Amino acid sequence: MTIETHVIDRATDSALFSPLQVGAMSLSHRIVHAPMGRGRGRESENVPGTYVPWEIEAKYYIQRATPGGMLITSALPISEEAKGGSFVGGPAMYTEDQKLAWKKVLTEIKKTGAVMVAQIWHGGRTSGHGKLPCVSSSATRIEYNPRTKQPNPPPREMTVEDIKRTIADYARSARLAIDAGFDGVEVHGANGYLCDQFLHDNINRRTDEYGGSIENRNRFVLEMVDAICAEIGSDRFGLRLAPYGFFNECKGSDRVAQWTKLCTELRSRNLAYVSFMEARYDEFLGQKEKLAALGQTLNSDDFGSPEEQSLPTIAPFRAALGGKEGTKVMVAGGYDTENCWGAVESGLTDMIAYGRYFTSNPDLVYRIRHQLPLVKYIRPLFYTYPKGQPEAGYTTFAPHESNLKTEEDKELYAIQQKNGISLVENGWQLSQDGVQMGEIFV
Repeated sequence: MTIETHVIDRATDSALFSPLQVGAMSLSHRIVHAPMGRGRGRESENVPGTYVPWEIEAKYYIQRATPGGMLITSALPISEEAKGGSFVGGPAMYTEDQKLAWKKVLTEIKKTGAVMVAQIWHGGRTSGHGKLPCVSSSATRIEYNPRTKQPNPPPREMTVEDIKRTIADYARSARLAIDAGFDGVEVHGANGYLCDQFLHDNINRRTDEYGGSIENRNRFVLEMVDAICAEIGSDRFGLRLAPYGFFNECKGSDRVAQWTKLCTELRSRNLAYVSFMEARYDEFLGQKEKLAALGQTLNSDDFGSPEEQSLPTIAPFRAALGGKEGTKVMVAGGYDTENCWGAVESGLTDMIAYGRYFTSNPDLVYRIRHQLPLVKYIRPLFYTYPKGQPEAGYTTFAPHESNLKTEEDKELYAIQQKNGISLVENGWQLSQDGVQMGEIFV
């Protein structure tokens, strides 16, 4: 497909601020809060060892809510096996207790008119051994864990029975999410987690119906999608993919063919949307290294800056999903207040998801609409916080001075000014200082 470049009047003509119907969900604009784990859950009083959302998470999402704006949660494990031994502090979605906790939080968030989507997740071999052994498509271990600086223990290869049980876990988690009050459900199918572990042939070494060919490697994801759609409806379901990702040692050999075939199959399922992490967002590799590893380039008429035109494109997947008239597409990866303009008009995408900038700019939608400067995010507070201060770096950022609506807004702004704030320069997010090394934040 051809991606066109458009020059627009940002203040009046941008499709970024036009409404969009995404399956059963009605959006008033196209800026989406990307899924981000922040580790601010609280241990359940009813089910020790499990984590639930509480008031601080309600406050976080309310601060970032807009009427008709989509907010996607952090990745919620679908089972005890899914979270393993390394996922501590994040709320989940596999018990009635967790459903009720989310229902309480959502009651407050939904008063803003926001559209809430739960991202559900299975870490596979990345989760580490916990109460249950971690599992994967094959017993292929992670060769280097940046935290331990050692290889991970090998996961247990999933049996066909394990696969069927896990697919049922996904469907049950999706049902719990809808019953809790979420408007939609997204599956985390990217970043080297369980779905990716079936899609990438360097990880998936199976020789049965779930491995050995493109069609077989897609089978797990498609069966999971079908189970969730049967449970909650395809119009409330989205899937996140990262065809060009390297995170968690994903080194699949034929990515365009693999994900194009997957997207062709997804098109017939009429999902609400498919979300892509673009190649321009880079976890470890520089642009030249990534390009060499992938061995592909953009066509000359594809969307992007001159630097980005040396990177692979999601255009084949957009086309496989039916183009502009097909399944809705969301993109994420390195977007700021400059490169977002014209993206929707170009045909590249229908929505843009922002992650890191939402952490430090609760009124990000307002700032983009009015072309106001952004506050730099604070990486050390993404996943951790000073003892006893879970609000630090989470709910302590203020809106822009022209958008202070409450006394608390004014207090936060005064504190922020007193402590000093750093504003973003053009291109900072993808600079060495701005890139979050070793974790995924878009």
